[in-house]
Amino acid sequence: MTIRYPSVLGFVSLLALAQPALAQEADEIVEEDASRAQDGSLDAIVVTARRTAENLQSVPIAVTVVSGEELAKRQIVDVKGLEMITPNLVINPNAVSAGGANIFIRGVGTADFDRTFNPAVSLVVDGVIFGSSIAGQLLNVVDVERVEVLRGPQGTLFGANSIGGVINITRPKPKDEFGAEAQVTVGNFGEFNVRGALTGPIVPGKIDARISVNHLSNDGQFINQFNGENRGFVDLLVVSPSLRFTPSDDVEILLQYDYLQNEGDWGVLFNRSGPNELMCIGILLTDVPRCADPNQDLRRPNQDTPTFLRATTHSVNLTANIAAGDVDITSITGFNLFKEDKQTDFDGVPIPTFASIQPVTERQFMQEFRANWTVNDRLTILGGLFGQFVDYKDGANSLFVFELLGFPPNTVEVVDRQQSTYSFGAYVTGNYRLTEEFRVSLGGRYTYEFKDFIYRNGFNQVGGGFFPDAPGFNNVAADTQGWSQFTPRISLDYSPREDVLTYISWAQGFKSGGFNGRGNSTETIGPYDPELVNTYEVGMKSEWFDSRLRFNLAGFLTDYTDKQEEVIRRNPETGATITTVTNASSVRYWGLEAEMTALIAEGLTLSGAGSYLNARYRDFVYDGFDVSDSVLPRNAPEFQFSGTAQYETQIGQVGVDALVTYRWTDSYFFHLGPRFDGGGPPPLINDPRGFVDDYGLLDAQVGATLPFNGGELRASLYGRNLTDERFFATFAPVANLWANGTPNLGRTYGIRLGVTY
Repeated sequence: MTIRYPSVLGFVSLLALAQPALAQEADEIVEEDASRAQDGSLDAIVVTARRTAENLQSVPIAVTVVSGEELAKRQIVDVKGLEMITPNLVINPNAVSAGGANIFIRGVGTADFDRTFNPAVSLVVDGVIFGSSIAGQLLNVVDVERVEVLRGPQGTLFGANSIGGVINITRPKPKDEFGAEAQVTVGNFGEFNVRGALTGPIVPGKIDARISVNHLSNDGQFINQFNGENRGFVDLLVVSPSLRFTPSDDVEILLQYDYLQNEGDWGVLFNRSGPNELMCIGILLTDVPRCADPNQDLRRPNQDTPTFLRATTHSVNLTANIAAGDVDITSITGFNLFKEDKQTDFDGVPIPTFASIQPVTERQFMQEFRANWTVNDRLTILGGLFGQFVDYKDGANSLFVFELLGFPPNTVEVVDRQQSTYSFGAYVTGNYRLTEEFRVSLGGRYTYEFKDFIYRNGFNQVGGGFFPDAPGFNNVAADTQGWSQFTPRISLDYSPREDVLTYISWAQGFKSGGFNGRGNSTETIGPYDPELVNTYEVGMKSEWFDSRLRFNLAGFLTDYTDKQEEVIRRNPETGATITTVTNASSVRYWGLEAEMTALIAEGLTLSGAGSYLNARYRDFVYDGFDVSDSVLPRNAPEFQFSGTAQYETQIGQVGVDALVTYRWTDSYFFHLGPRFDGGGPPPLINDPRGFVDDYGLLDAQVGATLPFNGGELRASLYGRNLTDERFFATFAPVANLWANGTPNLGRTYGIRLGVTY
């Protein structure tokens, strides 16, 4: 049974835990599923909650959810794999940010990698925001209970404010009965993954514990031409112990700790320099042209600088749920300490041109209080307060051919960036049932965010170290700024009969302004302006043919005001590479999304998703030119389709299952930047090298499950990207100096063995 999670009118289920109510409602769902199974119908797609349990078909919002069991069958090991089953979702791994990803929902996302740029799509893990930027967003999802992708602005469901959507990850809690599982995966490219989990009571009825350990490793899919070494390898360790304390039926306290160690590879970059870059002309490399080979092998980068990555994360979450009569109260406290040291070669050529060592330290603290009051059987009222503090220090010691600019040999650039962010949110929502067929929800959120930023850089001829003690800082840019906004939301749904729900909603989303951490002067650090969206959505959820066919449809229109666009360019006065942030005046996204599941025959289920997205600038003035008709928004493919066939049967005591998924994505641009070819107008273009042609990905899995010594033993074969589609998934020009890019991963396959008790 696929487990799904609530949204707009299911907000009650996001806010509190009352054990007796949950147990009773869960029993009712189990009985409903048993009845459906006897009738040969699809399993009910259930919204499970800390207080309520309801059929997802009664929740009026566009949301895609997948259970941990389904993730395992599909061999989805990180959030990028969610692309295979979610409409209007694009996730591009960011090679220049360790574990980073640029996540776009319905075309709304953040394209840069710097920590000063807040993501437009939030990752939430057990109620706590994960990461302050796109760094680390390629999150591991091998030990989760379910993942929900909510599309559109979210501000009254989660403490975190998100303008584009939320990927909400819920992990298993400790249980009051013994359970254990262990899995080993072996695959090509030296894939060797080990996962284990153990749960059970410490003090029966009062204290339960759980611990999970995951170690993922492989040799990488790339071979460096420069020295023959493996590149792109994975070495990730995650250890997650947790305790669950239930002193009474009305109180639950959950304490979770996570240790993450990442010593894999990063920064696998290919030279993509063209005739307009100095790298290709030969000026940067003493008259040795280094142009991109149009026929280069996308398995073999050519980088001279050794790379390393040492990153550790310590996270502590404390969640308390209290049922006090008609009011359910939740408190979530989260602390995160992140440290990272890394080095890579940014130019992608086998001659020393530009390489950098970059240390990062980041601290996060988050506190949220939520209360839900069930006034009567028609009205519920939710209120919440949210606060977060994020402080980071990000440095760099970079080697460049500075002697070409008149500097002494062995000159390095030292950079120090520091930012503190204070966020506050308050929200309230009322949910009222007008009649048995009509429901209305009214809500709003007030958001305030304050940022304190400083940038320092300089040139050091003695090879000295990092911030804050590196000598040579002679350029300082600093500023502080605060922003605030109230964003309302309203939705109305109508159910003309039991198996059909229609709804309409309007919501505003807000993303605060900020500072450009990749600027290098008072003029380029900003601040830049906030952005605001108005999203209108209509939808239908339905079941047909005695619940053998489920069909859901959503249409949306999103109007953007002052959309933030990060653009890499060259400073005409100093010649330095700079990043500027421009607020495009108006952007419009509209489209359709459909999701379908059909029980074709006993054991055979077909499912699929399709989406259409129309993304256009309506008003965009850049360097005095209106470029709205000459450029397209990034990461916004017009069409996306996916289809899955699943078959399950029983042969004696052995359960056999098979799954095949195909995902097709239309072409799109992932680059927007100034032109350096001397042509124009316009001064801003989608560089053709940042164009991804349409492509299809094929995944498959076949497995068998059988009883084993009181538990279950499972074996499966899997394959991802079986047709070995390879293409450049990123492109980044560095002013008109050079350009680099990273290809997607090719075919992977393997075998997985597991046992569960």
